[in-house]
Parts: sequence; structure tokens; C-alpha cells
Amino acid sequence: MRETKKQIGWLERKLANSKFRKAFHQEYQKLSIGEQLLRLRLEAEMTQAEVAKKVGTTASAISRYENAEYDRYELQTLRKIVEACGGTLHISMSVSDKKRAA
Repeated sequence: MRETKKQIGWLERKLANSKFRKAFHQEYQKLSIGEQLLRLRLEAEMTQAEVAKKVGTTASAISRYENAEYDRYELQTLRKIVEACGGTLHISMSVSDKKRAA
């Protein structure tokens, strides 16, 4: 069955625009990092103050890292926060589809 324009969702139509798609993925990554840090801390049943103490920083710094608007993450600090919550940091990279086609 062929999808009609009505069946295609708003997001799918917007993602067809390369500028929108790039901005969307950048925002999604920021949101994802903050959400993952928050989820990890809650699963560890720790407060921001408890994580901060283990990391050697402040609760407000932990709050910033959990905020979806924050975009100045430092790898070493991310690793410390994750490990303070009993987790392991994994970073994944891949070649974009545009580069593969070239």
C-alpha cells in the first residue's frame, strides 16, 4: 500500500528538509544526553547533591548537565557523573549517509 501525503506524519515531512533534519538531530542529541543522565541518577537512587559530592562538583553543575538546553558537555565530566551513578559511558560514531554515498 502506497502512503498518501495525509498518512505521512508532520515530523516525517519536516525531516525531508536537510536543514531541519540537521537541527533536529542536534537538539535530539542534547535532549538525549540530559535525559540519560537524569534517568541514570534516578535509577541509582541518588540526589544531584550526592552525585556532585562523588564527582567533586556542585549540585547545580549536575542540574546543568541534566538540562536539555545545556550543550557544553565535557567528556571527562560526563564520564565522572556516569561512573558516580554506577554506569559506564559509551560513545558511538558513524559516517553519515551523505559520506557513504560519495
